[in-house]
Amino acid sequence: LADILRMCISPEEFVPLHREVDVLHRYIEIQKIRLSDNFTFQVKLPAELQTCMVPKMLLQPIVENSIIHGLNGISNCNIQVEAAKGKDGMLHITVTDNGHGLPEGMVGKPYSRDKMLAGNHLGLYNVDTILSKHFGDGCGLYLDAGPGGIGTAVTATLPIRMEDPLC
Repeated sequence: LADILRMCISPEEFVPLHREVDVLHRYIEIQKIRLSDNFTFQVKLPAELQTCMVPKMLLQPIVENSIIHGLNGISNCNIQVEAAKGKDGMLHITVTDNGHGLPEGMVGKPYSRDKMLAGNHLGLYNVDTILSKHFGDGCGLYLDAGPGGIGTAVTATLPIRMEDPLC
């Protein structure tokens, strides 16, 4: 909890992706205690992307959304985070789960930046807003069904930057 709090109150807006993932692991440790270790969690982070700079606390709200909205009442739950360089040269970080999935109107669309439509998904709204604010309209969240149409896949798209973009 102290590691998460330190990250939240630190003055830096951007952190290396490997540090973001380290803090995410701390969050998962807390959730596994809270939920009696009721899910598995994996991260696929290629070595060449570990030093990409990302907005701090980018992944935690997306993973929290999976836990709160996707995994309730599901057994053999799994959440996976995977970072990849896309064919478009952008960084794509995808959080997938094998949970309940998205409501039909949300699947296959870029995330709606309408705060009223965000409803109970305020964390997703905030992450999308941060990505759009820092990197422009071509960046943000994309929502889809998970692999094989099961669960949810939320992909954050942002430029690959190996140093703090504010420098």
